[in-house]
Amino acid sequence: MFDPDLARSVAEKHVLNDDEGALIPSFVEICRFLGEFPSELSWSRGEKPTEFNESDLDKLAKRYFDGYRRSDFPATPSTIPDEMVSVIMREAYGYTDEECEQIKVDHQRSMCAENCVGNLLERYINSILRDKNWYWCCGEFVKAIDFLSKNDDDDWLALQIKNRDNSENSSSSAIRDGTKIQKWFRSFSKDTKKGRPNFTNWDKLPPLMKGYDLSEDGFKEFVIRYINDHKPSE
Repeated sequence: MFDPDLARSVAEKHVLNDDEGALIPSFVEICRFLGEFPSELSWSRGEKPTEFNESDLDKLAKRYFDGYRRSDFPATPSTIPDEMVSVIMREAYGYTDEECEQIKVDHQRSMCAENCVGNLLERYINSILRDKNWYWCCGEFVKAIDFLSKNDDDDWLALQIKNRDNSENSSSSAIRDGTKIQKWFRSFSKDTKKGRPNFTNWDKLPPLMKGYDLSEDGFKEFVIRYINDHKPSE
């Protein structure tokens, strides 16, 4: 049986500062949810926690707070560019060899930056919703759910957040008791609706996310602040 006091005590051993300490209620409620819906636990490495005893809660807490601490600053590019791409660009578009070399570097950096956007979006939403009784499922051990909360009837509310409309997966949109997972994406990948004033989707937030001043401008400000705060020292 899930013991919230034990979960809180275990989490307290993992936090390193007040910022992480503010996530303890989220960790406790996420564990409560998994206690009710154990099939929603996703665990790909090591022995899967099956009981909510101190040992299993310790595994979950480590995964949770490690996920929060993981840097979402763009990684250093590690892939080797295909030289044939430069040949095609030079012959098809008239780029010089020097321009092709710079484009290779810029493309690698652009891809690394793009890979960070989804995680930064979750961090931004957490920064706004954390004090509103929404619980961020960081650590990647809850299936298809990024945020949890409860309504006035004590029923679970679940959100799945995606950065682009073409990055949505085919995961189930319902938990076993029929609770619907509300899905939302931030941006459109194609101009399918001609004359669209912009390609973001903040005006279509699901009801669960409305009323908290979430916006593209707010997200941009958050990203700028996060990147500058986490920029490696030269």
